[in-house]
Amino acid sequence: MFIQDKKEFFNLLNEWEESKHSVQKKEVKESDEIYLSQREAAKFLRVSLPTIIAWKKARKIPFYQHAVNPVQKSEVLEAMKSSVL
Repeated sequence: MFIQDKKEFFNLLNEWEESKHSVQKKEVKESDEIYLSQREAAKFLRVSLPTIIAWKKARKIPFYQHAVNPVQKSEVLEAMKSSVL
């Protein structure tokens, strides 16, 4: 592909910049998920910390073993809605 003039070059540059921004926006939307610590999950659900730990051990709420914030907020809400707890 050959660029014939300055205007065509800037049009291509603008299209490229717009495509970068649209990809970045999609990535941000996908990673908007909120992760909670055990303490934050207990506060969010208005239960004690030992209750959260017991629910994790009984596998009543999903969690991630080696994560700083092991509980995913949407998964906890889904478990609450489906009456798993």
